[in-house]
Amino acid sequence: MSIIDSSAGGIASLGIAFAANAVGSFLGGGGVIRKIGTIQAPCTIFEHHDDHLQITDHPVELGAQISDHAYKLPKRVDIEIGWDKLDIQARSMTYEQIIKLQESVTPMSIVTGKRIYKNMLIESVGVVTDADSENILRVHLGCREVIIVQTQITNMAPAANQANPQATAAPQNSGTVQTAPATNVPTGGALPVGTSNSDIYVKVSFPGP
Repeated sequence: MSIIDSSAGGIASLGIAFAANAVGSFLGGGGVIRKIGTIQAPCTIFEHHDDHLQITDHPVELGAQISDHAYKLPKRVDIEIGWDKLDIQARSMTYEQIIKLQESVTPMSIVTGKRIYKNMLIESVGVVTDADSENILRVHLGCREVIIVQTQITNMAPAANQANPQATAAPQNSGTVQTAPATNVPTGGALPVGTSNSDIYVKVSFPGP
């Protein structure tokens, strides 16, 4: 198992602690300072990047604008990080710091070895403690992007300058409207489709002389 030193103090001891658990090679080096918001772990075990495009399942007419039938889903990245040389109190405090970062629900930046993510939240925090990891802290983080958009307010022209303000003017608050009973309601069942009250008339016949 290869171990790459990614901190000033090195992570050799962490590699020994993880060796029994066979976690494979560690990430580091290359001048990349990996960070998850304000968290900077001495060891990154893996990073899994995930980009998806949501594509419609229904048929698309030939010549249609394909961008109307597909859109980009939020970016995701799964990261596993670890700490060694921590006593039980330090492990608990570090774990609590990660939980508080998740509960803050504050979009943050995540720096990985492949890319920098913006507006990310920690969707899940997973920690497994077994016989091989009792004295270390190994955390799996599932992070997801929050897609932030900017809205714009447009002021409409005054109603006096509009040809049909009843249809195009901005909505107005008319206060409480008093309801009234309906009038001229036909009896004897529903009207045929496309027929209004004004279409109803009575044919009167007069006898001849």
